[in-house]
Formats: sequence, C-alpha cells, structure tokens
Amino acid sequence: MFTKKKVLFVLAVCLTFSMALIGCSSNSNNGGEPTSGQGSQTNTPSSTNAPAESAVYEENGLPKDEKVVLKVGFFEAGMGREWFDYAMDTFKEKFPNVSFEVTYSPKIGDLTATKIAANNDDDMFDLFSAVLPGGSAAQIPLAESGKIESQEDLWDRKAYDGNGKTIKELAIDGEFEGAPRILGKTYALPNAGTTTGLFFNKKLFEENGWNQNPKTWAEFVELGEAIKAAGIIPISTPGLVPDYINHAFGVWKWFELADINGRTDAFEADFREFRNEYSSPEAVEVWKRVYELGQKGFFPDGLAALNHTQSQMQVLQGKAAMVSTGAWVQNEMKDSTPADFTWGFMAVPMGDEPESTKYIRGSISNGFFIWSAKPELNKQWAKEFNVWLWNLDVQTVIADKGGQLSVRKDFADDPARADKIQEASKAVAEYIKNNNVKMESGFRNTTLGDPSYAQALKMINEATSQIASGKQDPLPILEEAQKLIDKAIAAEQK
Repeated sequence: MFTKKKVLFVLAVCLTFSMALIGCSSNSNNGGEPTSGQGSQTNTPSSTNAPAESAVYEENGLPKDEKVVLKVGFFEAGMGREWFDYAMDTFKEKFPNVSFEVTYSPKIGDLTATKIAANNDDDMFDLFSAVLPGGSAAQIPLAESGKIESQEDLWDRKAYDGNGKTIKELAIDGEFEGAPRILGKTYALPNAGTTTGLFFNKKLFEENGWNQNPKTWAEFVELGEAIKAAGIIPISTPGLVPDYINHAFGVWKWFELADINGRTDAFEADFREFRNEYSSPEAVEVWKRVYELGQKGFFPDGLAALNHTQSQMQVLQGKAAMVSTGAWVQNEMKDSTPADFTWGFMAVPMGDEPESTKYIRGSISNGFFIWSAKPELNKQWAKEFNVWLWNLDVQTVIADKGGQLSVRKDFADDPARADKIQEASKAVAEYIKNNNVKMESGFRNTTLGDPSYAQALKMINEATSQIASGKQDPLPILEEAQKLIDKAIAAEQK
C-alpha cells in the first residue's frame, strides 16, 4: 500500500532534486484597501474579412464576451505580492475579459473572517488566501456548510503549459496524496512549497569556525555553547509569535525521535489522530530539551517581547547566530539584509548517531479558497486562475520573487529556471544533500473542532516563552494541555 509515510519520503527526495538545481507580515501593504491589478485587458480587433472568432476560449470553454471581475483577498506576507501581480497580469493578457479587484493585507485573515460573519455574499471575496484566525477549526465549518468550493477536480485539469498533462501528473511525486485537505477534499489548490528550520549567516560561522552541520544533539549543544561563549545569542525566536519556535523544534522533531526510538508506525498512527498529542515520549522529550536549552541561555533575554521580524533582524545584525523560521526569510528580509550576508541552513539533530535521519518540515500550501455563493461564471474563472498559478513562468516568479519552492516536478528541467531558486532554499537543498533527511508536513487524518483543542493550543503558546527562557518546567503544562486534547477528542466521538 502507498502509505502517506512513503509519500512524504518520496516528496522529500523529489524536493531535494528540485531545490538542488519557501507566516510573517510584509511591511509593504496598502492598508487593506482594494486596488485593481495592472495589465492589458483589451482584445486585438480582428479583420472584418477574417472568420468570426469562437465565442469561447479554446483552452477552457469559457465565454470571451462576458466581463468578469474577481474580488480577491490576498495575504501579503513573506512571499510579497510581486509573484501574484505577475500571475494576474499574464492571466489578463490571455483572458482580457477577466479583471481583478484585490485587497492586499497582512491581516487579510481577520478581514475575511469579518466578511464571513457579515454573511453578505455580494461583498464577499470571490477567492481569498486560505488564512483564517483559528486555522483548521475555522475552515472546517466553511467546508461542512458548503460555503467554499471543492477544488479536488482541479488535480485532473490539464495545465495550460503542461503539454497535455494534468496538474496531478505534473505535481512532485507525493504532493497529490499529501496535499492539505478538509474532510477529504482539496479546497485550496496549493501552488508553492516551503521548508523550515534554523537559518544563519554562513560567513559569521566561517569567521568563527563554528560547525555548520552538527550531526548529533551533543554536537548541536556544543555549537550553541561556543556561540554563547562568543557573546552571541545562539538561537533567536519570537515570543510574540510563539509557534515560530516550532519551525525548528516542532512536530517534525517528534517524528525524528520516534524514528530513533523505533516506534515510527505507532507514533504516526497516534499523531495523525491527535492521540497522546502532548503525552507521547517524543513530544515530552522535545519540550524538555527546549527547556534545557533555555536554562543554558540559548534563547534571547526578553524573547517574550520579540516579534518575528525583530527576531530575524537579530541574525542579520549579528546579535544572534541562528533564527527559527522558514525559507521565506530571505525574501521577507531582503531590504534589511547586509550585502555580505550569506544564508545557511541546519536542522536540529535529535539523535546520538551522526547518520540518524533528520526530519524537517516540508509542506505545500499557499492556495486560495473560492466562495460558493458567487455567480457560477466567477467561480469557474477563479478555478482557472488557480490552475494558471501552476504555469512554469508563474512558478519561476514564485521561486525568484516569493522565495518558495515550485510544486512542479519539471521545474528544474531547465537549469536557468532552477537557478532562480533563492539562496535560503538552496541552503536547505545543500543540507539535504549532505544529510539523511526526511520531510514531514504534520498533516492529520482528522480535525478537532471542539473549543478544548483551541484552549490546549493557547495554553502551550502562552507558556512557550517561559519554557524557552528556562523558567517554566514544561511537564505540568503538557499534562494540562493533554487533558484538553482528550476532551476535544471525546467531543468529536459523540
């Protein structure tokens, strides 16, 4: 059977090849005001002697003579907006009867939630970034009530530039099986991939002779102690965005310890269903190690007051050696990065054996929901645009300007195109090449909608800064959070 565990392994291998050849708000936004995308919207008039043009587009069968305006809610974050503007412009050149009205905002999730609550379909976005306060707990009711359109059918759509191949056929092996789904269906076709871990300035490491690729936990701790002895913070992470610590110490590390402990299958079976979420030996051990690093002073003093941009700035300024974040960091911080800065990457090794498998986050996402109550033609064009985002030229801009990884397995066939992958992502590829690596997306087979689940997450997030500061033993917090998880699971089973 082609299990999802095997799928993720294949995905890791394919991402390695595609990389070797991606939370976070942008400071550039228009305050949430709608703006129209730029680009040609005019058809070239045909000769009066020429045969009459078909009334529909050959590529998708949609009418040429019906004007459509798509309202878009766009999450302007670490990827920026340049890639999206490019996609809109090229789409309008191909289909000049379609135009866009876009609201760009780093807080688009809050605005979208407000529009959903207002229940005004006319005012609602046609398509919007799949970012909502509350995450999956907010998304599930939208799918259950039919408020958003299923996009599962798009996997079988032929790509515009795929030589007759479908999206599924062009996807990196394992992407289709491991793609984010709600209640078993795709509601936001992914268009980009990303990885997370610890990112650093290679030149700073070279100048100090620090180990850029620690293979064991002992080597990692030794590295941190050497950095601290030099008067530099070993690891920066933002207390104001507590789950950023998970980019380096998240559930991927639980999987790594389960692998080391020889209980991968049992752990995975529990994890996919939320069982033993905070009571498993692996989860407890990871939080225990974060606490111990905090006691050693590996994280910044006053980290509770740091936002994610300030945390990343500490690395750019040489105040911290490493930062827990994602491959999008290069794009997000490009205006503040010194000219002599070179991005490096490492994962946190949890084992005692140099050759043990290192797990890092590997995920595909960045899709757009489509509002079901919109006119049928609007929804059809919204789906076409989501397919358009898989075009190789758009994928190239996503890699070059958005700092993310392509979702297409043929992306690296052209060396010049592959070279557009940003330095931070190439650093991840280098790490994968030099280590035994598996990627884990952290997907679940079920969802928890009971309020107790959100309470458990809140409890963990509120304690994270104190744990990372070495001031709060994580065990009592984990025990209380597990009780809430158990309550949420029981509620789902009623």
